[in-house]
Amino acid sequence: MLKDTVFQQILKPLTAELLRECSRRFQSDYDCEKFLTWQHLQTMIYAHLNEIKSLSTLEVAINSQKIGINCEIKRSTLSDANQRRPAACFSWLLQQLLSFLPRKLRTNIKKVVKILDSSPIQLKGRGYNEWAKEFATSRCQGLKLHVEYDLEIESPTRVAMSYPNFNDSSMGNEWPIISNAVYIFDKGYYDFNWWWSIHKREAFFVTRLKKNAAIVMKENKENISETILEDGLFKFKYKRPKGGKINLYQDNLRRISVYREGKTPLILVTNLLDTSAETIAELYKARWEVELFFKWIKQNLKLKKFLGKSENAVKIQITTAIIAYLLVQLYKNNSGDSRRLQLVLVWVRCNLSIIRPKLKNYHPPNYDLFCRKEGVQL
Repeated sequence: MLKDTVFQQILKPLTAELLRECSRRFQSDYDCEKFLTWQHLQTMIYAHLNEIKSLSTLEVAINSQKIGINCEIKRSTLSDANQRRPAACFSWLLQQLLSFLPRKLRTNIKKVVKILDSSPIQLKGRGYNEWAKEFATSRCQGLKLHVEYDLEIESPTRVAMSYPNFNDSSMGNEWPIISNAVYIFDKGYYDFNWWWSIHKREAFFVTRLKKNAAIVMKENKENISETILEDGLFKFKYKRPKGGKINLYQDNLRRISVYREGKTPLILVTNLLDTSAETIAELYKARWEVELFFKWIKQNLKLKKFLGKSENAVKIQITTAIIAYLLVQLYKNNSGDSRRLQLVLVWVRCNLSIIRPKLKNYHPPNYDLFCRKEGVQL
C-alpha cells in the first residue's frame, strides 16, 4: 500500500501541474535552483502549522523531521527567498485553492452570501518603519488584509492586501460582483455609487445606514415584532449630497430598525425588497463569521511574529498562512474528519511526520475545470 506522511497529504491539493504553471507565470524559480518555489512554500506552510517563531528555530525543526521535503533548509536561504521571490506567485496559488472548496447552498434565501471585511496587520519597529510609515494611519501601520468570505462554504473566496490608508470601499470596487448574490458589509464600505453598481449587476447587499444620512421615507411600518422595530422604503434626499459628487442611487431602498438589548437600534439598509426583515437581520448578524475567521488565523497560524521584515517577506507570510488554513480545511473535508477545524489543526501539528495510507481522489472539486480554463497541462 502506498503511503505518505501527514504533511505530504496536507499538501496534496498543491499539485505538480499547479506549481509548474505558477513557476512559468512568475518566473519564480529563475536563478533559484537550490531553493525552488515548491520547497519555499512547503517550508512556510510547515512554519505556520508548527507556529515557528524564528528562522533559526525553523531551520532546526524542519531539518530534524522526515516529512517529505527533499532538501536541507538553511535560514540564510529562506531569508533570501523571502526577500527576492515575488509574493504574487503565492497569491496566485492561493486564489486557485480558493476556487477548489465545495459549495453547499444552505441559506434559506437560496442565494450565495458573501461577507466583505478587512483586518489590520500591525507592523512597527526597525525594518518595518522604512516601508510601512508612508501608508500608515493614526490607528494602524502595516498592511490591511481584505477578505470576501462565503457563508455557505465557511471560507474566504477572495483575498487581497493593501495599506491602512486604502479605503475598504475602493477595494470593493475592484472585486467582481456575482449576479443574484447577497453582499454583507459594514460602514467601511459606505459608498452609494458602489451600492448602485451592485444593484445594477442584479445582486443584493445588506449594510448599515449612517445616522446623518439624508433620506425621505416613502412608507414605514412600526413594531413589526420583538426584534424588528421599523421596516420601510426610502429614497436618498439629495442627488448631489456634497462636493458636487452625484449620487447615482435614486431607486427605492429598504430601511430596517433592529432592536438590540441595552444598545441603540441597529439601522440596516438593503435592496432586498421581498425578503423578510427577520431574515435580513440574521444575514447582517452573520457578518460575525468573517471576524471569527480573522481571529482564527491570527490565533492559530504564524501572523503575530514575522520571519522577515521586508514588505515582500511579510506578504509571503500572510499569503502562506491563508494557504495553510485552506489546506487544513481541504484535508479535513477529504479525510472525513468531523472535528472542528482547530482540533484538526492540533492533530495535524502533532502528527506531521506520521506515515499514513495515501488518500484517494485528493484532487479538489473543480480542479479539472480550472486546468482547462487556465490552460494547465495535466
